[in-house]
Amino acid sequence: MTIRRIVLAVCLLAICALAPGSKAETAEPKKGPVRVFLLLGQSNMNGRGNVKVLDEKLTQDLPDKYPPSLMKIRPDVWITGANGNGISHQMSNVRLEPGFGQFDYFGPELGFGHRMGDHYDDDVLLVKCIAGGTPLATHWTSPSAAKRNGRQCPLKGRRAGFQTAFYKLKKALDNLPELIKGYDPKRGYQIMGVVWVHGNADGGKYAKEYEDNLTDFITDVRAMLGLPKLPFIAVESLSSRAPGLAFQNAVDRVNKKCANKQAAAVLSKSKINLKGDKAYSVYNASGDGAHWKHNGRAYLDVGYWSADLMKPMLAKTANHATDAKVQAAIKKYDKLFQQGNKAHKDPIYEAHQKRWGGRPPMKTAGGNNIKKEK
Repeated sequence: MTIRRIVLAVCLLAICALAPGSKAETAEPKKGPVRVFLLLGQSNMNGRGNVKVLDEKLTQDLPDKYPPSLMKIRPDVWITGANGNGISHQMSNVRLEPGFGQFDYFGPELGFGHRMGDHYDDDVLLVKCIAGGTPLATHWTSPSAAKRNGRQCPLKGRRAGFQTAFYKLKKALDNLPELIKGYDPKRGYQIMGVVWVHGNADGGKYAKEYEDNLTDFITDVRAMLGLPKLPFIAVESLSSRAPGLAFQNAVDRVNKKCANKQAAAVLSKSKINLKGDKAYSVYNASGDGAHWKHNGRAYLDVGYWSADLMKPMLAKTANHATDAKVQAAIKKYDKLFQQGNKAHKDPIYEAHQKRWGGRPPMKTAGGNNIKKEK
């Protein structure tokens, strides 16, 4: 009788593990489009969240909110464009785990990716595009901002940030079979939203124009992808030198103009105190205030909040690989960028190339630089 009960219990557990919709069903091929998210910003989008503190303290203290599974490879969330190879040193079919921040750290992608992975039964792809210490006012200038302020337009020269974001995303979309194991092109893809973590380099003379520049940036990113209702989350860096209200005012202006609520702001500095709030300060791992004291809880929460704000904005399932408007916009901007790059030199881009000596980045799973062996 006892043996029969044990056998029955084992069978029930097996049935539950394979129940429809269960995350244990990772072996079954995915059928829906790959859900693609673009993660943009400076070094704090890159991330300096401390992995050891996450593993040995945060997941131990608050396992319900920060479960130990955060330390494991996530089988249904993929990532490209990041720094490093993850803590397990993946080199192909790269899936989410800690270690895709600045070298051995993690950024907002970890919390964001887990939230969106829980939200969808389809594969999720995160495309990171980061450039530390770069102003929205110059490096990330969008076409509308350039027209307004008279600066170099990204359609007339390789204005690094705006164009790089476009081509990183395009390269990922064009290479999904190489990025995602078992991907069937018939599934297609859907561009779901953008998260922007920024603010550090726009102090001083640029601070007053941040609201205008961000308003234009949101509008132009959507135009470039042919998605006027694309969800956009603007996250104020904890070490931001741009006015906090500029983030809120910019998304309010965009929402009013579009007559919807498809943009939202995370005013991080009013929500997180790394010095006076023990809920956060006990997870500081450095005195590096510019990079949030390497506080893993801060980076995870920014990712969580961004995902939770974006969820109500997410569009119904669609296939952008066969969407005429999306494909027309991508082809249009690809052509405009190529024509502009051929006809004009961009001083910002040229200075960036000179700074790095013209050398190409070291190849890693993420596609950028990796920490050199000592």
